[in-house]
Amino acid sequence: MARLPLVREADMTPEQRAQFERFPSNLTRGVLLAAPRLARALPEMANALRDAGLDPKLREGVILRVAHLCGSAYERMQHLGQARKAGWRDDEIARIESQGAAGFTGTTAAVLRFVDECVRDVRVGDAAFTDVRERLPARDIATLLCLIGHYMSVARFVATLDIELDDHPDEWSHEH
Repeated sequence: MARLPLVREADMTPEQRAQFERFPSNLTRGVLLAAPRLARALPEMANALRDAGLDPKLREGVILRVAHLCGSAYERMQHLGQARKAGWRDDEIARIESQGAAGFTGTTAAVLRFVDECVRDVRVGDAAFTDVRERLPARDIATLLCLIGHYMSVARFVATLDIELDDHPDEWSHEH
């Protein structure tokens, strides 16, 4: 049970209902507790991150790694299917979660090392930054930082409020 009462569907304003219908989830019911502009910001960021041009497979791998590092079963549940759709096999997903960069080579290893340092240390060290800088353009690095920060925020939101898992993950068939 959530630590705060989530917004009930019956009590939603028309604007809240429209947002909830785009992403009918316990997370949305929790986000709707915030001021309206702030409540709209979380799904807008998620939509922007999907449209930012970062390789979808890399994006979903990063989200799963952040979910693992933050202990977020909610994010894992919501993104496991998306990771598979983007091309990750179950054995690779297991390595992302259990080994991080050690389970991979090349760009994937560099990005996962970057994720680990960003989550753990806030400032990514010079070696990990240089490794990613040699593999990704500046725009993708900026997107990567926004992606990590966004999903760290979601993890903290659902953990602190004890937001329960949804019955099923969203399919991301439309914008949130």
